[in-house]
Amino acid sequence: MTQPADPGPEARNDPIDLEGPTEVGPPSTDAPPEAPAVSSNGHGNGHAEAPPAPAEHEQAHGEEGGEDALALVRYGYMRQLGLFRHSLPEPPRRGQPVVIRSDRGVELGEVLAAGNPPASEEEGDGCGGCGHRGPCLGQAQLEPFTRGNGQLRTEGRILREATPQDLNDQAHLDRASHEQLLYCRQQAQQLRLAMRLVTVENLLGGERVIFYFTAENRVDFRDLVRKLATQYRTRIEMRQVGARDEARLVGDYERCGQQCCCQAFIKDLQPVSIRMAKTQKATLDPAKISGRCGRLMCCLRFEDATYEDLRKRLPRKNIWVRTEELVGRVLDGQILTQLIKLMTADGAIVVVANEDILERDVAPPEPRPTPAPRPRRPERPARTPRPQPVAAPAESQGPVEPSVDGEGED
Repeated sequence: MTQPADPGPEARNDPIDLEGPTEVGPPSTDAPPEAPAVSSNGHGNGHAEAPPAPAEHEQAHGEEGGEDALALVRYGYMRQLGLFRHSLPEPPRRGQPVVIRSDRGVELGEVLAAGNPPASEEEGDGCGGCGHRGPCLGQAQLEPFTRGNGQLRTEGRILREATPQDLNDQAHLDRASHEQLLYCRQQAQQLRLAMRLVTVENLLGGERVIFYFTAENRVDFRDLVRKLATQYRTRIEMRQVGARDEARLVGDYERCGQQCCCQAFIKDLQPVSIRMAKTQKATLDPAKISGRCGRLMCCLRFEDATYEDLRKRLPRKNIWVRTEELVGRVLDGQILTQLIKLMTADGAIVVVANEDILERDVAPPEPRPTPAPRPRRPERPARTPRPQPVAAPAESQGPVEPSVDGEGED
């Protein structure tokens, strides 16, 4: 299927909007309508390779079957989720690679679950009778995700199961991504563009190349897109991402030893506040509660609901509670361990479990009567010090006259 020529950014005079993706097709001088699309082979030279039409895909593989079924698919470098329809003879298995047609084009995806969520509550929580033996997708599984991440993408369809040739073609395109990144970075430096390239994504068949970049200000990259379209003879898309999306693209593991949450399961990145760190009693040092993106860690947000639920179970401070053994005033509480520190009426400190508290907001116990103080003994009069004996002066002796040698001798 030939690709219609794009008049280019000069003829269209389209304004560049950095809030969303910007895509420009190959110039008409390099890719006329009668010429097939050309994809890079990873070595700077291109070879003609016409991407198959969607109708040819479906007709070649004979998508047969009755009414459409649903399957949850993860696709793309941004690990997007889509609830796509298919008419495959058998429901796809979990983890099976499939070829899908999304709003970006034909690409590879991974099946996470299969099934039909019920249209109403009367149908129950099953999958609608798809007969799939693996993990099935029901309304109860969809509600937690849609509540935290918004609605799933449904503008797509599963065309067929991925073949070994599809996987080899995608691996070949992925190997060429590094050279495409270096070439785009070199051209951006020559054009003096204040942008930093993050990574490059190639869709299956080479029908589109997506360049992810970060920039602090608006960037006029029309000349860069024109050079890239001339070099690779395919549709070019420039997508600006933020700090969190950059960590999702190039991040690996966090300090906890687990994979980054934005890569593992978080799809819709919502703001994180310092209040969540205070609720979880985490340190307020930004260096210790910031992730790979330099922002507050995402786990502070998706764990906030659990912390709030556990915090509401604890009694308020400075109220009196009663257990089977004692009555005490609440001094402090631990959210995760659900342990309460109490102080009894006699001043003793006791730690009890939250589940051991039988009653809250009880009246404080009456103070015990203090015994009367003992009468103080009368003070004894101060003893007079005994007189110290005075030593007698030593008798003085007169001076002894020295004897003269030789006196008194015969």
